Amino acid sequence: MQDKKRTAAIFIMIAALTIGTCGLATYIWNGIQEKKAHDRLTEQVVESTEESEETPTEPETEEETYVSPIDFKTLWEQNEDVAAWIQIPGTQINYPVVHGEDNDYYLHHDLNGQETVAGMIFLDYEDEPDFSSQHNILYGHHMRNGSMFKDIVRFKNQEYFNEHPEVILYLPDREIHLKTLAAVVASADGIRRKTEFSSEEEFNSYIEKMREKASASAPAEGTITRLYSFITCSYEFQNARTILYAYETEEED
Repeated sequence: MQDKKRTAAIFIMIAALTIGTCGLATYIWNGIQEKKAHDRLTEQVVESTEESEETPTEPETEEETYVSPIDFKTLWEQNEDVAAWIQIPGTQINYPVVHGEDNDYYLHHDLNGQETVAGMIFLDYEDEPDFSSQHNILYGHHMRNGSMFKDIVRFKNQEYFNEHPEVILYLPDREIHLKTLAAVVASADGIRRKTEFSSEEEFNSYIEKMREKASASAPAEGTITRLYSFITCSYEFQNARTILYAYETEEED
């Protein structure tokens, strides 16, 4: 009888060890896949940047013409869905932004259409690809290796928020310089994706509603003309998201 109990105990231990090993293996495998995805995207970024530096575009007229520091021509040869390039100074966020036909494809594919756990930074498919929507929404994965939108969660800390007040979007014909407004942890409710507003009053009311319960924030400087959301997964509760809000203001004369 004791031999049977001992045998059963050994079997349970082996099973537990096997399950634990599998879990560890899965964790390690996911980490390896994240690193490969990050390295592949980094190579693409470096290649595009180098070509941009080697072949600068000359203005076509005597008037001052905007010349983008990003080589969009090369990027479009890889993928016509590239709409912009995002950089948040002082963070690791420095990536191309794509605009697809839905909000699913670029969760799992890279610039060359290869499947990847890292996905891409992408603009909500209901937004205009030239960022002319009143509310522009960008998504990115929260990667353990620190890539993609992992640094967005750091904006929940007021000190970090204060130290990184600017977001830059490079477009083919201009740059958009944004000021950070608030960082919140919220559920993935549909209201967070509202992009159309019937009046200025509704838009301003929406902004105030979205920034409620922010863990870090700053007062708006000037009149907000466009709102931007940078969204990534968070783990405070099920289906939590960390959202960094930023904004455009009226241009000064």
